[in-house]
Amino acid sequence: MKKCFLLLSAALLTVSVAAATDNPTGEAFLGYNWVRFNPDTQVLPGFNGLPSFNLNGGNGQIAYNFWHRIGLVLDVGAVHAGSLFGIANNVTLNRGVDHTLVNFVLGPRYTFHRHSRWMPFAQALFGGARGTSSTSITLLQGGAIWPPPGLIVPPGTLQPVDATLRAERTGFAMLIGGGLDIKVSKHIALRPVEADYYLTRLPSFVTGNDTNKNHFRYAAGVNFLFGER
Repeated sequence: MKKCFLLLSAALLTVSVAAATDNPTGEAFLGYNWVRFNPDTQVLPGFNGLPSFNLNGGNGQIAYNFWHRIGLVLDVGAVHAGSLFGIANNVTLNRGVDHTLVNFVLGPRYTFHRHSRWMPFAQALFGGARGTSSTSITLLQGGAIWPPPGLIVPPGTLQPVDATLRAERTGFAMLIGGGLDIKVSKHIALRPVEADYYLTRLPSFVTGNDTNKNHFRYAAGVNFLFGER
């Protein structure tokens, strides 16, 4: 009877220690991001809008778990795409538009099956986003006349003119979704998938009015686990 009691006590102690290690106090995630970006559907009358495109980048997350299944997450990320919608002719050479989207959001996360190796989670994050678009344009190519007849210019200026256009907008952002962490050791978990509905409400680059844009974000990377609860 005494042996059974000792064995039972040892088993309970082992389970309690394992449970403690399954509940990290903090987490730090680093990963890759892919965003399917949907621009304004209609920015001008008679114009059907720009097509959707892909952006690539990364994000980092810091999470504090104040309960064994509920934590507070800070997510900061940036994605980029270059040479979008390029146009070339004998007067203007447009090398395309570079677009960057940065998010900084905060919110709760609920993790299921914290004591298992497989740990799915759901989250709702709110905050801001900043969109930046820029393009470089070379004017007066091909058959354009430069300088105009009668205009005297200094030597060395008989060349095309380059101009860079840049616009930035900041507004509201929301990420709602979830993912799966697979624990490979006490302090490391792999995240093969995180999928989020990505809403941004930014002023339009054309009209200046706030517009909702619905995107999709996929993330994957490594989650580092710290402390014990």
